Amino acid sequence: MAIGKWFKGLFGSEAPKSGNEETEQTVKKAAEEVEITDEFKKTFASREKMSPEQRKSFMLSLLAMASYIVVADGRVDESETAYIGRFMGNNFGQDVEEESAKVLKGFVDKNIELQATNPIKLIQFIGERGDEMSKTLSPDLRYQLLSMLVMISKSDENLDDKELEALHDVSIYMGMKPKDVDELLDLDPELAKQGWPDLNLKKD
Repeated sequence: MAIGKWFKGLFGSEAPKSGNEETEQTVKKAAEEVEITDEFKKTFASREKMSPEQRKSFMLSLLAMASYIVVADGRVDESETAYIGRFMGNNFGQDVEEESAKVLKGFVDKNIELQATNPIKLIQFIGERGDEMSKTLSPDLRYQLLSMLVMISKSDENLDDKELEALHDVSIYMGMKPKDVDELLDLDPELAKQGWPDLNLKKD
């Protein structure tokens, strides 16, 4: 299916289901310490049992989620898109990295457009992608994916309240918890009581 038709189909879909089923997982690691396991890689390898359609759906949903984090603060940071490219290349191969860059740009452009014209539709679209993942991926695989999204937000060494809110939303859509994000960010939980002001993640 052409990417253009795929975009049209997804952005024309109905509102998402709740997708907020809680997991029993306890997150104890910062995002940098989370290992992307062989299970994660093999689940979407071409020689495994997952059909090409399922694999493509996962890849596109992953990139949709990533693009949502990239545009959350109202600007597109090159360090964030570069991190996504490296992640895709390291885990799925250089050919996937090159194709992902094109797809990611399409998502980013569409997200920026919807942010300005129809933000509710953007939220519905991302909610649907998260709901799909909550139903098809194990809690451990979703945890690894969430750590990747957290690392995107940290790749420019800054995190603002809009990015944090987007990460919290995505965690719920994926059937996880906002506190999973906070712990992956390795932030003091007490900051939550302060309304999450703009946070500088750069360490000396």
